[in-house]
Amino acid sequence: MIIKSFILEKKILLVDEYFVVLFYGENTGIKYEIKDQIKKHYKNSEKITFHQDEIIKNDKLLNEHVHNTSLFSKNKIIIINEVSDKIKNKIAAILEKPKKDLKIFLFAQNLEKKSTIRLYFEKEKNVAIIPCYQDNERTLSEYLRKKLSDYSGLNQQTVNFLIINSGLDRKTLSYEIDKI
Repeated sequence: MIIKSFILEKKILLVDEYFVVLFYGENTGIKYEIKDQIKKHYKNSEKITFHQDEIIKNDKLLNEHVHNTSLFSKNKIIIINEVSDKIKNKIAAILEKPKKDLKIFLFAQNLEKKSTIRLYFEKEKNVAIIPCYQDNERTLSEYLRKKLSDYSGLNQQTVNFLIINSGLDRKTLSYEIDKI
C-alpha cells in the first residue's frame, strides 16, 4: 500500500495497520521527523535500530531479534536504516510469519522505480511504502505555520525568509525553528 508522507505526518496511527513499512526518498528531514514520531508513538515498546550492513554481515542477527520476545516490554519495533535491494529477501522471509507484537520500519535513500524492494512493497498487501519527496515552498510554508502556530507576529515575509535561508531543506528549517 502506497501512503503519501503528508497523510502519515497528520495521522501517524496509520503505521499500526502494517507489519513492515518502508520509507524512501531524498527528503531526509521528513524521514527524520517521521522516525521521531514513530519512536514517540511506540514509546512503551522495545526499540532496536540497525544499519543494513550489520544485518548483511551477520545472517542470524535480524531473525534472532524478530523471534526473541522482550523481557521488558510487550511490543518491539525494529528500525533498519540505509536499506537497499540487498535486504529484500530477508524482509520477504520475515513477512511469511508476521507477529502482532512486532513492527519493522525500513528507511532508504532514493529508490529507483526498478528497485526490487520498492516494487515488492508497492505490490504486497500487508506492508506499506511511503515516498518522501523533496519539499517545495508551499509544503514548507504549511510546515512552518504548523510548527510556529503559537507565535504571534508570524507573517508571510518571515515565513519566506526562513524558507529561503533553509535552502528548501526541511531538516535545516527544523533546526531554525528549534532556535526560535
